[in-house]
Amino acid sequence: MPTKVRVPTRATVLRGRPLLNRRSIVLGAVVGGLVGGASVMMLPWETGGEVVYGLERNTEVLEHTLPITNATYSRSTVYFDSHGVRCEAWFYEPSALTKQRMDLGRPPPVVVMAHGLGSQKDMGLHPYAEEFAASGLAVLCFDYRSFGGSDGWPRQEVDWRKHLEDWEAAVEWVRASGLGTERVDPSRLALWGVSYSGGHVLATAAALGPERVKAVVANEPYLQATRAAAKLVQERGVLPLARAFAVAMNDKLRGMLGLPPAYIKLIGGKGELSLLQLSDEVQRPTPKRQGGWQNLTTARMLLGAAAYSPMSLLADVRCPVLVVAGTRDDICPVGLAREAVERIGEQAQLIERPHAHIELHRRGAEPEFIKPVIEFLQEHLGGVVVDAGPALPLGRIAEGQFG
Repeated sequence: MPTKVRVPTRATVLRGRPLLNRRSIVLGAVVGGLVGGASVMMLPWETGGEVVYGLERNTEVLEHTLPITNATYSRSTVYFDSHGVRCEAWFYEPSALTKQRMDLGRPPPVVVMAHGLGSQKDMGLHPYAEEFAASGLAVLCFDYRSFGGSDGWPRQEVDWRKHLEDWEAAVEWVRASGLGTERVDPSRLALWGVSYSGGHVLATAAALGPERVKAVVANEPYLQATRAAAKLVQERGVLPLARAFAVAMNDKLRGMLGLPPAYIKLIGGKGELSLLQLSDEVQRPTPKRQGGWQNLTTARMLLGAAAYSPMSLLADVRCPVLVVAGTRDDICPVGLAREAVERIGEQAQLIERPHAHIELHRRGAEPEFIKPVIEFLQEHLGGVVVDAGPALPLGRIAEGQFG
């Protein structure tokens, strides 16, 4: 049974933090004008199936979510509470053989992980977690509320405020011995995030401080709302963007009235009504995902996104940070990653790789890419002997972030 942990009414990162700056306020005014104007338009909500109403949870147990036990690690399912909602996580524990080989001598440190925008733990995080576990690091890999194995409604709601609350709840649960003091050392805890959650781990570290978070790995992190919004306007134009925000307002009003949510595509092609417009390559058919995941997200996400800029919080990050960025990434550009490292200061380091956004995540578990990340975690969490590399045969490619 999971350990009950009392968590704050609102996540610490949401209190007393300057998430809004002058540029965000101006952007908010522009967005507000777009929403206000577009919301009075008569839009063909049902035409073409671009807007989907309601999404049911599928509780079918899938083979890839079952427990795992092998010579190097085990994986079990655990649960913790986040603001009255049960969140599901996978707990990866190094085996007795791995602990002996790594000469741990005491409970291992723990890495807390979660996925990026609109994704969940069974979408490409397992290859990373198992390599960490095979290297003597325990891992808690969790789903946000309303995703995957976690409870919560509406399903697949992307809300950065709730995400940050879930991150803090996960950390506090581990620190309150939710995993057991004999199985992990909660005083040696690191955060690992990718894309949207790459920004989340930086914001969480800034809020919780070095006493609770000892190290952070931010992969291709989302950092600045103004840059993301400018990219949307440049790529899509004002009128298509206005229509997207009108759908978002429609969804918000439906939520206030208790009606089924309005969903748009998470990933779409050029010209499609979607949160992100990416190439056809990442829109291939996907295998079954836990909870009945579909390529959809609540449209209301667009309304609050402009208020979230992790870059503004970086001065409060006081622990060692490893930022991994792709030089061909046009979603979370390497220039912002370089600026983030400069703002954090001497305790931060940057690894640049010649990859685009999706490719960087898919290839991150390859030998030359995962090894420096493991060494960074081992170095700053302490108590682990760095050897030639993880115990498992490397070279596997992680699944794509979106399936």
